[in-house]
Amino acid sequence: MENKIILMSHGMMAKEMLNSAKMILGDQIDYPVVCMSPNDGIDGTKYKLTKILEQITGNEKIIIMADLMGGTPANVASMEALSDSRINVITGMNLGMILESFFSLKEESLEEKLMEIGIQGIMKPQVQAIDDE
Repeated sequence: MENKIILMSHGMMAKEMLNSAKMILGDQIDYPVVCMSPNDGIDGTKYKLTKILEQITGNEKIIIMADLMGGTPANVASMEALSDSRINVITGMNLGMILESFFSLKEESLEEKLMEIGIQGIMKPQVQAIDDE
C-alpha cells in the first residue's frame, strides 16, 4: 500500500520545496501542501489540513512532513494524529526527505527512512582550494 505525503510549513516554504522537487523530478511529484499564512493561526491551519485529509478516504498511512518541531503546522498535524491513527508526523522537512519520499512511497517504515535521510543531509562540505601550479 502506498503512503500518502502532505507537506506543511510556515509561509510558502512547503509549496516552494515541492516546486524545487518538481525541478528535479518533474510534475510526477505532486503532494498536497498546507502553507500557513500569518492570519491562519491554529484554526486556519487546521481547516486547511482537514480539507486535504477529507480527500484521503482509504486506510493508507499518511506522513505529514512539517518544517519545525513545536511550530503551529507541526502542532496542528500532531493534534490531527491524535484522532487519526493513519497519520504520522515528521518535523525538520528538507528537500532530500521530499525527494526520497517519492522513490520510497511503498516502504512500510518510510518515516524512519525519511528521518535518516534528513539527518544524513546535514553536513559541512570539505572545501579545498585548487592549487594552480
